[in-house]
Amino acid sequence: MSSIAEQRRAMTGPAPYRPGFLRAPFSGQTWRETLHLVLDLPIGVVMFSLTAVLFFFGVGTAMTFIGLPVLAALMGMARGFGAMERARSGALLGQEVAGPAPLVPNRPGMMAWMGALLKNGANWRAVLYGVLMLPMGILGFTLAVVLWSVGISAALYPAYHWVFPRYVGWPGYKLWDYDNHSYYIHTVPEIAATCAVGIVLVLLTPQVLRGIAAVRRAMARGLLR
Repeated sequence: MSSIAEQRRAMTGPAPYRPGFLRAPFSGQTWRETLHLVLDLPIGVVMFSLTAVLFFFGVGTAMTFIGLPVLAALMGMARGFGAMERARSGALLGQEVAGPAPLVPNRPGMMAWMGALLKNGANWRAVLYGVLMLPMGILGFTLAVVLWSVGISAALYPAYHWVFPRYVGWPGYKLWDYDNHSYYIHTVPEIAATCAVGIVLVLLTPQVLRGIAAVRRAMARGLLR
């Protein structure tokens, strides 16, 4: 059993540092994971767009000489993208992922290089990783931005409640305004409840983002190794 566990640790790398529940919102690891998830969206949009354009153009022109170089360029781009993502995983998620074996064509020449790129399974897995980054980026970016912004703003509401009556002319923060009926957070119990909800959300947000970061680590291990 110990040898199996050692082999598993060798494949996955050391376990990332896990701060305690109360310390998690102030942990550097939590904010590195948050940064990783936020960056997933712009990187995922770029990678998905380039992959879709090159793949469908290459497949559509595969019967001509243009198609194979385009698909080979896609494989080369995916290979470089995989190297960047392995570095980003190590820097922000605390997980070192070993790269694939060097690409060695069986003979010299441009056609041999294109064939080696297209036949390499690691390149296709990197393409799949880039495609999956878009839905994962949308999910991670949305949760990270919404949960942190709502939680922090609610937890700190007692500190800036005075701004609304003094500068906006409202008794407090306006939750909704419908059919000439407005509801504001302005009484002491309401302000205290808003602060309490914000603190709970701030404490729970690292746990939610930790789960998404675990999925991203599994993606890197499974598709970029």
